[in-house]
Amino acid sequence: MSWELYYTSANRGLRPHSRGFCTVARTDGMPSAVVERLESLSSYQPIYPGGSALADRNPVAWSHWKIPVGSRNRSVLSRVAFVGSDYTGRPSKFAHHVLLEPAEQAQMGPAGMMLSEGVMRSTWEGEPTLLESRPLEGTATADPPIASDNRAWPARLAEAFREEPERPAYVIYEPQIDLLPMLNAAIQLLPLPARWQVTFSTYFTDLPAGLNCAWRCVVAGTPAAAAARGAMGFLIDLTANSHPAH
Repeated sequence: MSWELYYTSANRGLRPHSRGFCTVARTDGMPSAVVERLESLSSYQPIYPGGSALADRNPVAWSHWKIPVGSRNRSVLSRVAFVGSDYTGRPSKFAHHVLLEPAEQAQMGPAGMMLSEGVMRSTWEGEPTLLESRPLEGTATADPPIASDNRAWPARLAEAFREEPERPAYVIYEPQIDLLPMLNAAIQLLPLPARWQVTFSTYFTDLPAGLNCAWRCVVAGTPAAAAARGAMGFLIDLTANSHPAH
């Protein structure tokens, strides 16, 4: 059964005397080391401030990480996003992390599973609480349509992973583009055993300590995009004929 954790800014957190950015809900029985690791994956840097007319263009960070739990690595599906202002008026975020058992890893792969209805959540309301474990199943759904000018590069991304899985790949993009369906399209081109080996972040800013990220999607005009252009990785630039984000 999966473990889940919700992290946001709240007047009262699940841990006694916690407030501000903290865990507000998690699966009962989750080891403290896992709680701390998932909390550390909840960072988010908004591109546009809450008062900006472009605030709704802040990208969602969809990620697949592999973290050590005991003697083996386990897959974590993460969704971290800007959610406006918190109870104090400060910019806020909401993070939902799902740590899967190997038997719960759907054949479609991590991106397809996050696209499945009911797996990832975008909001939390209520009192801090302990959650019961719930079985998760990825269900094949119709992917959102992919623009014709974005249909070729997922195949290039999949080919690069097949040839050099240890070499990071960078995708530079504008923040209004929803990359998760396109990463899913790339993953579907990989053989079944390789699909859950692909780690990625649709809004990569820096690499969490001790983890790997094979596909690093970075927003144009950010420090991460500048670093990507100078990195020794495979590069796909979706902004070659457009203006930077800011």
